Amino acid sequence: MRAAACLLHGGTPLAVSIRQSLGAARRNPVAAGWPCVRGRRRAWTSASSSSSSSSSTTASAHASPAPPRSVMFVSFLWPEASSSAAGVRTGSLLRAFQRWGWRVHFVACARPNEHESILAASGVATHHVPPNRGAEFEAALAAANPDAVIFDRFMAEEAFSFRVRAACPGAARILDMQDLHSLRYARQDAVKAGVDASTARRKAAKRNRGLARELASVHRCDLTMVCSPTETRLMRDVFGVPARKMIPASFFCDLPEDARTAAPGFEPRHGFATIGTFHHPPNVDSARWLAAEVWPLIRRELPTATMRVYGAYPTAAIESLHAPKDGFLVEGFAPTVGGAMDDARVLLAPLRFGAGIKGKIVDAWMRGLPAVTTPVGAEGMTAAAWGGRWASTTAADIARDAVELHEDRTAWERARATGFELVEALFPAERNLGAVRDAIEGLFGASEREGCDTALEELRREDFTGAALWHHSVRSTEYFSRWIEMKETGGESGTPAAVESEEEEGGT
Repeated sequence: MRAAACLLHGGTPLAVSIRQSLGAARRNPVAAGWPCVRGRRRAWTSASSSSSSSSSTTASAHASPAPPRSVMFVSFLWPEASSSAAGVRTGSLLRAFQRWGWRVHFVACARPNEHESILAASGVATHHVPPNRGAEFEAALAAANPDAVIFDRFMAEEAFSFRVRAACPGAARILDMQDLHSLRYARQDAVKAGVDASTARRKAAKRNRGLARELASVHRCDLTMVCSPTETRLMRDVFGVPARKMIPASFFCDLPEDARTAAPGFEPRHGFATIGTFHHPPNVDSARWLAAEVWPLIRRELPTATMRVYGAYPTAAIESLHAPKDGFLVEGFAPTVGGAMDDARVLLAPLRFGAGIKGKIVDAWMRGLPAVTTPVGAEGMTAAAWGGRWASTTAADIARDAVELHEDRTAWERARATGFELVEALFPAERNLGAVRDAIEGLFGASEREGCDTALEELRREDFTGAALWHHSVRSTEYFSRWIEMKETGGESGTPAAVESEEEEGGT
């Protein structure tokens, strides 16, 4: 969808028309008939709706059913289900909202591409909105008329949540973390400083870049979807985020009934594989460490084995690791997960830093492939029995685990069976998506608190930390975005910063 400011609406630029409607709604919501007004969103009104009490009673008996709810996802990029676990997870959420009967919109700053086309073909309404363009974003908001807005990572929340709050204050604001970025950054800094992986794993509560920004984003939102139970505990017990503001939302897997029999067994498989987009720093570091230290030790024990490295967007540095004579093969983008995994006997994921649930391991288990990783790689899904090996942190120990699992058929088959069991126990789609649905739709349920119509209003009244973070003195990202727009366009569009909603005026 091209910039909304270029479209006309009754002879008036659409973005201008939207701003005028928003202004009218704030001055007189009933007369304006604008859906995104203070209080309960569902109370659509129009000039024709005000009538005598008798005619109103008669009309109510024939009232049309409430329109379906609407959700708008906001991201800098279009989701790429073919290249990243995050893209797969987002796709699962989009399809779930469609099954629940919601109208689904997706806003991205990236230019439309093949991933946007796939999204649009699936029935999702897509909107291209450049960053720092208030009127164009509010045009997308008006088209979506959202009950809920889901921000893909905290950076999207920083860039757009203030516009949602100003133009559509009745919409629930939800953060999808994907992973706890500040935890990942802390571990990455530790590894760069020469600290071993076991110490980096315990780096969670230390001061690191991005922690304050990410926590501020969490507190500004009404709910936060957290991928890993480890991160839920960390945010609750160490960082003080109220449990009521977090939704467990890891992966959503439908294990086929024939998965255990359809996937190749021990004998047809041979060698090792790993997969992961090289836009993700943990995967880049893992591939380098694998090539430099782990693989030579494995190859010494298994001289005919091969290591196949798959992942979208390999850099020249990654491609330079390709060494066929050593059995180390950089394959690049894998069109299908099955094509990357079904010939391998062990998934090798020596991750020294990272956060969240590792999609590559979940994918491997679903295809009957045991995994060897580190404590960081297994975080959030460890158990007494595991689908492979996960406790080692040195190159020598990881290589030993990989060789043993590759050669020991009994241990391999036990790990394979456990992997299937863990997918069913930890990531069932119906249960995990049901929890997300209950938490989000619960926001629109009735409140028992006097003066609050919905649970969302009640939550906001009690969220003093979130209210404090909407004070003008801590809204640097909002004013920075507005300044960029004025610098680049010579003016500012969208709802003015001076206009505050009742959230701040009345404490709701």
